[in-house]
Amino acid sequence: MKARNLLPALLLLGSFRILLAQDREACLECHSDPSLTTERAGKQVSLFVDMKKFSKSVHNEVECASCHSEAAVEEFPHPERLAPVNCATCHDEVQLDFDASIHGQALNRKAPYAPTCAECHGTHEILAKNVAESPTFKMNIPYLCGQCHREGAPVANVYNISEHNIIENYSESIHGEGLFKKGLIVSASCTDCHGSHMILPHTLPKSSISLHKIAGTCMKCHSRIEQVHQKIIRGELWEKRPGAIPACTDCHQPHKLRRGSLVLNIADRDCMRCHEKEETHKMVEGQTVSLVVNQNDLSKSVHKTIPCVKCHADIDPKLARPCETANQVDCSNCHAKMAEEYAQSGHGQAHFEKKNDAPYCTTCHGNGHATKSRMDESSPTYRAAIPTLCGECHRKDGKAEKVPGLAEVNVLYDYSSSVHGKGLTEKGLLPVAICTDCHNSHYVLKHTDARSSINPKNIPATCASCHRGIYKDFVKSVHWASDGVGKDDKKLPTCMDCHSAHGITRVEQDAFVTEVTHQCGSCHKELAETYFDTMHGKAYRLGYLKAAKCSDCHGAHAILGVNDPNSAVGLSNVVHTCQKCHADANRRFTGYLTHATHHDKVKYPILYYTYWAMTGLLVSVFGFFGVHTLLWLPRSLTMIREKRKQKKEQHEGRYYIQRFSLAQRITHLFVITSFMSLALTGMMLKFSSMAWAGFLSNLLGGVAVAGKIHRLAAV
Repeated sequence: MKARNLLPALLLLGSFRILLAQDREACLECHSDPSLTTERAGKQVSLFVDMKKFSKSVHNEVECASCHSEAAVEEFPHPERLAPVNCATCHDEVQLDFDASIHGQALNRKAPYAPTCAECHGTHEILAKNVAESPTFKMNIPYLCGQCHREGAPVANVYNISEHNIIENYSESIHGEGLFKKGLIVSASCTDCHGSHMILPHTLPKSSISLHKIAGTCMKCHSRIEQVHQKIIRGELWEKRPGAIPACTDCHQPHKLRRGSLVLNIADRDCMRCHEKEETHKMVEGQTVSLVVNQNDLSKSVHKTIPCVKCHADIDPKLARPCETANQVDCSNCHAKMAEEYAQSGHGQAHFEKKNDAPYCTTCHGNGHATKSRMDESSPTYRAAIPTLCGECHRKDGKAEKVPGLAEVNVLYDYSSSVHGKGLTEKGLLPVAICTDCHNSHYVLKHTDARSSINPKNIPATCASCHRGIYKDFVKSVHWASDGVGKDDKKLPTCMDCHSAHGITRVEQDAFVTEVTHQCGSCHKELAETYFDTMHGKAYRLGYLKAAKCSDCHGAHAILGVNDPNSAVGLSNVVHTCQKCHADANRRFTGYLTHATHHDKVKYPILYYTYWAMTGLLVSVFGFFGVHTLLWLPRSLTMIREKRKQKKEQHEGRYYIQRFSLAQRITHLFVITSFMSLALTGMMLKFSSMAWAGFLSNLLGGVAVAGKIHRLAAV
């Protein structure tokens, strides 16, 4: 009986595996191709699924359509854009925790840089948390969280996080030392205290790090907290009056470091017996390198209280010359976080590849014996000195110019002429943006790297560290999306697209204000062209820079759709917007079609036919009277000759009749003058793109003067 029931089950399982294999094979016909890509926001995105990685994934038994339900079609191809994978289909409890967390709430309201499941766990290559290669492996958790929660990251710039230098402090703390340096997997990492998915601010009662729950969280590892603290806190208070005792974090600050001192039986004076002598040196590749330590420099250094052996830890006190075994100082012994960031940066990668011009710690900070605080005005890393320091390499003919693929070369010159550079050098404004504010101090990455602070997706957050108010306006505008992609899959502009990277000028001189076609017109080509068909555009083309431009009507950063009630060009605000220039503007005035063009027969048929009707009328009138004038010209010339002849003969008895009185002649002169003035000033505006129109505008004193002449002539 049991064998009879087992056979159908085995057949069902076998058929399921066959269907699964068929489903995979159908998907892999396309997605096994490494060259398969799609374009999003102007970038090529790979759609390749690496089966070697997927076979090791926790999802290797899951069929494709289980996650990508829209791909389960009867006939391929499936829709080009599939909906994001809904992990809650299987992980419903985890999803509930995530939705309630600070990360989930941020994601649901589409806040910038809110993390998704894929950002922490990956996509097709998701590994179990007990696999060493997994980003969620215990040893890797600090690096994973550190992608966002590090100083200088976009998240740190955009959000007001009470804790600073989190990863830096953790890596140097007793927990960080235990995890990184001693390999103790039982040492506490981020998720042990904050949780994996149910991460809440410490101010919420449900948070694992709240005032009332922090002790319980710590006791997951430190089980004898009560006994350890008996000399400090009376034991009965733990149970009876929890609020009467301090929380763990009141004494043991979260993330803060606690390091022991290096103790060796060698005093600094033993080192200085040799290293204060001028002749102390070594030979490196045939060159003499001085090993003299200047006591005066050392006394002004930030390292003046640090023993020699703290940095030169690889010496051997058993040798007659202990420093015989000393190699290059490893700054990461104290500056672990900075060293980690440097190692991942473009500078660090070049150094580890042993490129000659790659900067090392001493390149910027100077010799370790003379390293000064960045708050010291004589330090090369003092805020005002940073552009000059970076400019030693990033200038014309500098070391950085040899690096292939750098988007910016003569950076020092561009920065020096920018509003930031002038603010620093001419006005001495220390808060003005310098190199490290945008590029970070040690974590310097190319703009193509998604982790970079100057990556297009991260630039708004980077600029927000100073321009907070502008950023708040920008993220509400139609130009903002967290992934930098618009509704039609077109790349959205960032601060740099309009203002440039290093050559940023004052707003009244900025290309955003004065070069419409090169800024807004680079994306809105059709609207930029129709703009020049309008009164505003024609006046602007003739050199009248006060004429309304894109930003005057739509705003500079808070640009909203026309149907948005808060839009400057929306129904409720457009009158006020027009009144900035036209004080007497009203609702009827705003009925003017701003971007209307007589070239578009479909959108504006009335304007199109009116234009051609008026053009036909003008051509026919001027053509008719032009021909009439040409035909009358011979007779007119004959009459002039006869008049001259008659004047010579002066026959008596012949008299002349005055056809026009003085008043009539003056009236005719006014008519001729006014007509010619109207024609010249009107045609100048009509044909604003032509050279003669620009010349005439300048001759008359500009568009404003021409406008007054036109109105005066009309009267």
